[in-house]
Amino acid sequence: MPHRQTVALVPQLNRRAVSLLFAAILLAQASNAATYPLNITPGRSWPISVTADSSRGLVYFDTTSGEYPPTGFSFGIINVTTHTVTKILPLEVNPGPIALDQRTGDVFVAGSTSIAVLDAGNQSFGKQIEVGRAILSMAHDGSVSPDIFVTSGNGVFAVNPQTGAIDRNVSFPSDVDGMALDPANGRLFVGEYPIGEISVLNATNLARIGTIGLPGCCALQLALDDGNQMLYAATGTGYVFSVNAATDAFDKSVLVAPSAQNSTNSIVVDNDTGRVYVASSPGGSIVVLDAAGNVVGQYHVQSQVAGMAIDTKTEELYATNYHLLTVFDAARPRTFLLVIVAAGAVIAMAGVAVYFFMRRRDAIERARTKSGGQGEG
Repeated sequence: MPHRQTVALVPQLNRRAVSLLFAAILLAQASNAATYPLNITPGRSWPISVTADSSRGLVYFDTTSGEYPPTGFSFGIINVTTHTVTKILPLEVNPGPIALDQRTGDVFVAGSTSIAVLDAGNQSFGKQIEVGRAILSMAHDGSVSPDIFVTSGNGVFAVNPQTGAIDRNVSFPSDVDGMALDPANGRLFVGEYPIGEISVLNATNLARIGTIGLPGCCALQLALDDGNQMLYAATGTGYVFSVNAATDAFDKSVLVAPSAQNSTNSIVVDNDTGRVYVASSPGGSIVVLDAAGNVVGQYHVQSQVAGMAIDTKTEELYATNYHLLTVFDAARPRTFLLVIVAAGAVIAMAGVAVYFFMRRRDAIERARTKSGGQGEG
C-alpha cells in the first residue's frame, strides 16, 4: 500500500505541474501577446497626415514622394482589420491636414492653397476647392456647420464645401495655427501661437466668445477630449498645456520632452479613454498622458512623427513617420511596469517549471528507492 500511494503521487504532481505551467504560459502571453508595433509601408512615399474613420473601418493618409524635392503626391486608404493599404490615389494638392465628415465619410485634404475632396462612396477625388490662401490647419464636423474651417495667417475662414466660397471669416491681432472643434457645444478653439492665447469662437458665426490665457507661448496644435471637456495644446516647447474646456480656464502644464533639443508638436486625444498622445521632435518619441495629465507611457518610432490618429473602435494609434505608418496598441501604452510584469511572468513560468521538475524527480527517486527496498526484503 505505501508503494502504491507513492507511485500515484507522480501523475498527480504531473497534472498539477502541467496546470500551473499552463497558467504561467497564459500569464506570460497575456503580458506579451501583442504584435505591436505594426509597420505599414506605402512604398517609398513619406506619409504626412492621417485620420481614422472608426465607424467605417478605414484610415486615410496623404504622402509626399520619398525624394527631395518631391516628385509627386498621393493619398492612401488603409483597412484597419488587415492593416493593409487597399488603395493609392494620385493627389493633385501638396499634402497637408486632413479632415473627415463623420456623417458622410467624405474626406477633405488640404493642400497649399486648396482642398481636395474625396467622395467616400466611390473612393475617388471629385471636386477641388480653391481657397486662395495658405492653409495651416483645418477642422470640420457636419453636425456643427456645413463649412470647413481653416486657419491662414492671422485669420480663420469658413469655407463652403459646395461652392468653395468663403462664407465668413475673423481676424486676430497675431498669427493663428492649431484648431479644435467642439461639436457638442458648437465652439471652435483657435491657438494664437505668438502671444500664448487660445480664442474661443462661436462655430456658427465665428464671433469671439472669450480667450484663454496660457503661461507663456504657445498653442501650436490643439486636441479636444469632448467627453471630459479637456483641451490640450502642443506648444512647440517641451510642455503640453491642458485647459478645462467647460470653464475655459487654464489647468496645468506637463513637461513631456525634458531635453532642451526636443519640442512637442503633433497631438491627438482618444475620446473613449481620455488618453492624450503627444509627439516630440526631433526624434521619434510619443508620450502618453492619462485623463489626469499624468505621463503613463511612451512609444518610439523610426523618426519624427508628422501626424497621428486614433481609431476608437480598435483602440489603435496610427503615427506617420519615415516611409511608414506605425500602429500601436493604444489600449496598453508601453510602460516600465508592463516590461516588469512581462519579465516577471516569464521568470515565474521558468521557476514553476524548475520547481515541479525537481519535485517530480524527487518523487520518482523516492518511489524507485522504496520499491527497490521492498524487493530486496
